[in-house]
Amino acid sequence: MTSSFIIRRTVLSSLAAGYLCIANAQDTVQIEKIQITADTEKSYSATSASVGTRTDTSIVEIPQSIITVKKEVIEDQGSKTLSDALRNVSNVNSVDKRDSNIVGFKIRGFNSATVIDGIAMPGYFPNQESLVNVERIDVVKGPSGALFGSSQGAGTYGTLGGTVAITTSEPEAVATQKLGMKFGSYGEKGGSFDINQPINNELAVRLVGEISDSDSETDNVYFKKKALFPSFSWRPSGQTSVVLRLRYLDDETLDYSGLPIKGTLDTSTHTLARSTNITANGLPATTTTSKGANLQVDQVIVKDWKFNLVAGYNEIEVDERGVYATTSADFFGMSYGSADISANLFGVRLWDKWKTTTLSPSVTGKFMTGSIEHTLMGGIDYEKTKDDAFMVVSDPLGYMISPLNGFTPVNLTNPTYPNWVEPVAPSTPTQQNTYRSSVVYLQDQMDIGNLHLLGSVRHSRINIDDANTDPLFGGTSNHTTNTSTTPRVGATYEFTPEFSIFSGYSEGIKVPTGSKFTTPPKPEESEQKEIGLRLSKFAGISATLAWFDLKRKNAAVADSAHPGYSIQTGIQQSKGVDLDVLWEVNPSWKWIGAFTTQTAKITEDTTTSRVGKQLFNVPEKSARIATRYDVMGGTLDGLGMGLGMTYRSELPVNTTNTAFTPSASVWDAQLSYKMAHARYGININNLLGKEYYIPSAYFGGGQVTPASPRTVMATAMFTF
Repeated sequence: MTSSFIIRRTVLSSLAAGYLCIANAQDTVQIEKIQITADTEKSYSATSASVGTRTDTSIVEIPQSIITVKKEVIEDQGSKTLSDALRNVSNVNSVDKRDSNIVGFKIRGFNSATVIDGIAMPGYFPNQESLVNVERIDVVKGPSGALFGSSQGAGTYGTLGGTVAITTSEPEAVATQKLGMKFGSYGEKGGSFDINQPINNELAVRLVGEISDSDSETDNVYFKKKALFPSFSWRPSGQTSVVLRLRYLDDETLDYSGLPIKGTLDTSTHTLARSTNITANGLPATTTTSKGANLQVDQVIVKDWKFNLVAGYNEIEVDERGVYATTSADFFGMSYGSADISANLFGVRLWDKWKTTTLSPSVTGKFMTGSIEHTLMGGIDYEKTKDDAFMVVSDPLGYMISPLNGFTPVNLTNPTYPNWVEPVAPSTPTQQNTYRSSVVYLQDQMDIGNLHLLGSVRHSRINIDDANTDPLFGGTSNHTTNTSTTPRVGATYEFTPEFSIFSGYSEGIKVPTGSKFTTPPKPEESEQKEIGLRLSKFAGISATLAWFDLKRKNAAVADSAHPGYSIQTGIQQSKGVDLDVLWEVNPSWKWIGAFTTQTAKITEDTTTSRVGKQLFNVPEKSARIATRYDVMGGTLDGLGMGLGMTYRSELPVNTTNTAFTPSASVWDAQLSYKMAHARYGININNLLGKEYYIPSAYFGGGQVTPASPRTVMATAMFTF
C-alpha cells in the first residue's frame, strides 16, 4: 500500500501543479489522504492496483485478470473468513473453517500464493487470516512472471494458479478509534479494536486487534482466534515514507478429518449424523501461531525515479494432532476415506515450523523514447526459508503405524471412541529443510497512446536442501539447484476510457516442497494464455470477461508404488471463461457478479486411469451474485440491506473421481443500520438452511465435510 500511495501522490501533485517542488509536504499528504478516503467510501470499485505489476497502475492497463475486494465489501457482507470475502471473485475455491489447517486457495484450479503487504507467506494456511486488519484483497489470476516470485521457494504453495494479495492497514494522518463486537450462532462471540494516532506531522502509530471464539455444528470442534497488528509510519517529507508493520496471529481448533463417503454421500447401508466427529477422547488442540515484521521504505531519488525496499521476517508454527478412520481391514491406514460403518482409528501428530527472511529492493523510473512513455522497474528478490517438521503416529501396539484402538473396530453410527495416545515426538525434527531463492527481474511498461504494452523477465535460482531422517519415509534426502527464466508479456488497447481489450502470456515455476520423492524433483511449471475485455465505469459497470488456458506441468501426485511418497507426472489443464462484474447503479445500490465455466482436468499422465479426470475440488461451473442497497436521506437514512447467492456445480471428492458432492446454491443476507458514530448489523449465512456436503482436503481428499449450516451473527461497531 505504501508504494502505491507514494506513486499516486506524485500523479496527483503533477495534475495539480505540474510537478511543483512542494514547500509544505505535510499539507500535500493530508489532501491526498482526503481524496483517497472519499473514493473509498463511495465505491466498491478499484481503479488502480500495485499487485499486478508492482507499480501503481490503472487496472485497465494491466494485461491480466485482477479482481479487487475492498474493505467496504467485507464489512457490508459480514465476512468472517478470507474465504467469505473471496466468494465475490470468480474461480476461487471456498475453504471451510474446519479445513483451514490443511489447505490454501486455488485459482483457476491450481494452488495460489498468499501475499501480505508484498511478502509471500511461507506454508501459510490463509483462511485463518484475521480480516479486522485487511484494507483490500487483490486476486491475480494465473502466474505472473516478475510478480511475487519469491513464493517459488517458500513453504508449500506457489503462484502456479495465481496470487491472493492482501493489503493491511497502516497509520493515517487523522486520529480515529474504533471498537467492535459480535455475537452469533454456536456460541460465537468476539471483539475488535482499531486505534490510529498521529504523534506529530511526521510520525503515526496504529494498533489493530481482535479476539474471537465459537463452536460449530460438528461435535466438540471449536475455533479461537487472537490477533494483534501494531504499525508505525514515518513520513518526514513528500519524498520519503517508512512503514513498519508487526503481526501476531494465534488460532486454536480441534482437528477434524471429515467424514467417509459411506454414510454421507452413500446412505445405502447406514447414515452418519452431520455432527459426527471421528475423534479420540482427550484429543489435544491444534494450534497455528504466526509472528512477523514487515518494513517498507519508499524514497524518491530524483524526479520520476524512486527506490523501494520491502523486507520481512515471518515465523509460523503449526502443531496439529488428529484422528482419521480407515476400513477395518486396513491396519496401516493406507485407504483413508474408505471407512465403512466399522473403522479403525489412527492417531497422528504433525508439527511444522517455518522461518522466512525476505529482502526485495527495487528501482522504478519513468522516461520517454520518442512518443513512447516507459515505466521501467528492476529489482532483486532474496528469500531464505528454514522448514523444520516431524510427523509421528500413535502407537499403542508397538507398530510403526497402528490403530488407536488396537484391532477393535469402532462402529461410527454408535461410536465408543478410544482414548488419545500421545505419539512420541523425536528429540530433533526428522525433516530439516532449507530453501533459498535468489531472483533478478526487469519489467517495462510502455504507453503508446491508447496502447499499453508490458514485458518482463525473471531469472530464478532456487536451492533446496531437504534432509529427511524419518524412517516412515525411508530417510530420503534431496539436494537440488533449480534455475529458470520466466517471461511475461501482454498488451491492452483502450478503445475508449470505458472499454478496452487485453491479451497476455505468463509463466511460473514452483519447486515442489512439502512432498517426499524417491528421486530429486523437477520444478513444477505453469503457463497461461489469456484474452479479455474490460469495462470501466460504463454506466456504472466495471467488468472483466476473460478466456484463459492454464497448464501445470510436472505436478506432484501420490506415488502408488511407494506409499507416502509423491511422483511428478503429466500435465493438468484448466481452460474456460471467467466473468467478474461490479454494477454501481447509483451511490445507494450496488451489484456484484462472478461467473465461471471451465474444464479442469488431467490431460497427460503416466497412469492412464487418471487421464481425463476432473481436478480435485474444482467445479466446472460456479457463480456468485450479490446486491446491496443503502438508504441515503429521509427517515430511513443509514439503513442498509444485502442479499447474495453462491452456486457451484458438483465437486470431485478425490483425484480418481469415484465420488462427487452434489451441486449447491446457498443464500446469504445482511441488514445494517448506521447512526452517528455507531453501525449495527445482522448477517445470515446459508439463509435457507440448506444441508449439503463439500469435499474435505484432509490427507489430500477422499472424504467430505458437512457444509456450514445456517448461522446468524449480530455486530456492532463504534467510532470515537
